[in-house]
Amino acid sequence: MTEADLEGGLRLSRASGWNQTLADWRLLLSLGPGLFRVALRGSEVVASGGAVCYGEALAWICMILVRPDERGHGLGTRIFDEVLERVRSLVRAGQLRAVGLDATPAGRPIYQERGFVDGPRLVRMRLEPGRDGGGMPSGVARLTAAEVVAVLERDREVFGADRAAVLRRALGSAPELAFTAASGGAYCFGRHGDHADHVGPIVAPELAQARDLLSACLCAPGDRPVMLDARAEPAWLEALEALGFREQRPFTRMYLGKTRPRARPELEPAVVGPEFG
Repeated sequence: MTEADLEGGLRLSRASGWNQTLADWRLLLSLGPGLFRVALRGSEVVASGGAVCYGEALAWICMILVRPDERGHGLGTRIFDEVLERVRSLVRAGQLRAVGLDATPAGRPIYQERGFVDGPRLVRMRLEPGRDGGGMPSGVARLTAAEVVAVLERDREVFGADRAAVLRRALGSAPELAFTAASGGAYCFGRHGDHADHVGPIVAPELAQARDLLSACLCAPGDRPVMLDARAEPAWLEALEALGFREQRPFTRMYLGKTRPRARPELEPAVVGPEFG
């Protein structure tokens, strides 16, 4: 996949109802040099897949997409296997520690056959447009430029890899979705997708803080849906439902073999998303 294929990738994600923008595709490709593949019919991109790399700590396989009228011919499986072989070669060369992905229920058996094992369960939650907003929760404030370095340092510990490029882009493009809590090292980011706003990650040691950070993102009245990919913890899902969110679909976070990033997933009740990890 090259820069010339980005518009084709965007058409693919839109055809499947995914939420990526052209800027998302460009960032993904920049984070996975040599790891993104496309299938072409003539000059048209009909399938895609790749992996973003966060240094040597983690590769995240993503964007396995096939145009609806081209499904059923093994294109997605072929691209996935090619991407997987490329990241396996990095693991074998000692240039990569862990490999992960987020699996739908349909994809999970395929990934299990290739050596991926289950990690945490996630749930895509969605809030329909038309919210009234509300007051800013106490103890929550907008993330400032002066705080970014400390937040990114904290995030490396939580995520187990350096995703500063992803979070800096989120802050630059959607500063109104970036907040910190007054105590406990809690923070959140968000982004404006193709058809919905997506909040994540949310990092907080307590679910009450996570709820307050999300509530801050919802303060302004909104005419777009809001999504987040939440850890499937009953108390957390109940809190989201109380805010008006409803379950859209489940995911399973999976890792290749037994090796996982040196992370603290219990502090991340909502992740960035299946494309970025």
